[in-house]
Amino acid sequence: MSSAEGSAPAAIGGEQKPESGVRAAVAPEKARIALSQADRLAHLASGGATTFLIGGVAAVVLSLFPLRLADSQWQLRVLANLVANGSWILLGLVLLHLACMLQPRNAPLNQRLMLWRRLAALAAAGYLLIVPLQVAITWIGVDASRNTRERVISNSETQLKSYRDALMGAANLTDLKGRLGAIPGAPPLPEQASLIPYDVVRERLLRQLEQAETRFRQQVQTVRPGPNILELGRQTARGAVASLMLALGFASGAEGLFGQASLLESLKLLARKAKSKPAKGNRLKGLRNQWQWLKQRLSLPKRSSIRTISRPRSQARRRPLVLKIPRQWQIWRKPFWRKKKKSSRQRIRVPR
Repeated sequence: MSSAEGSAPAAIGGEQKPESGVRAAVAPEKARIALSQADRLAHLASGGATTFLIGGVAAVVLSLFPLRLADSQWQLRVLANLVANGSWILLGLVLLHLACMLQPRNAPLNQRLMLWRRLAALAAAGYLLIVPLQVAITWIGVDASRNTRERVISNSETQLKSYRDALMGAANLTDLKGRLGAIPGAPPLPEQASLIPYDVVRERLLRQLEQAETRFRQQVQTVRPGPNILELGRQTARGAVASLMLALGFASGAEGLFGQASLLESLKLLARKAKSKPAKGNRLKGLRNQWQWLKQRLSLPKRSSIRTISRPRSQARRRPLVLKIPRQWQIWRKPFWRKKKKSSRQRIRVPR
């Protein structure tokens, strides 16, 4: 009976089973392994973010050289490089966010993230500006190429006509030399022209002029009047869509305004406020709250006159203006002719 009673607590669970001890020892080991894996993944994400960010920015900077600010082709090439390398910079920003999520207590990593989030806000605004810039530069270049082509054709036709008029109006070889010398770019007469009769020289020159006119007309017919509008429009639309997508990506990863998580959330909040059209008092309250937020962000000095109001200005209680002077500046409270009152307590001298 006593043996049965002694074995009962052990069967019920009075003594600790060996399996529970093994599980308790394995749990911290699993947590330590998981933590080390998270650290390795955070280091990998941080290194990849640095690679993509620095590489993308370097590729954009190198595409600027050599600088030709007035050339439309250089401008289009720079915009195309910005769109092409923007995806790598955005990928680096995403990896940097992932590294900060895995190591939230890493202060240098968080500082790098805040810096790149502020730069991402500028990048989002820049990619929004790329869309109208690309469209404007493209169509300005199309108009310039058309005008250049028309100007070259007109100048060539004018030169050929002047050359023909000089040949038909000259009376002798000396007169022909003088007329051809007045035409810019006119070919000189052959050296044997003085040994040949003038009529023969003029016939040869007229035959050469007709051949040149024929070649010029063939070249004008084969050359396109301008770039392909459909292909140009397709490329412009593709670049505009890519720029908008990059702008949204950078806005979602940028630092938000008015305490929001991201710049995209702040823009959504502003859009909702614009649609709701609040009353005048609520609008003033919102503006005051936004000013308070900006003052905290910029560490501006506090002012007693800046305060949030809960009702419109017309109904708010107005306080009388009171001039407050610090107590240490109030000289009339502490006259210099008054002597300090001696303490009524007697000092007890302790023998050394």
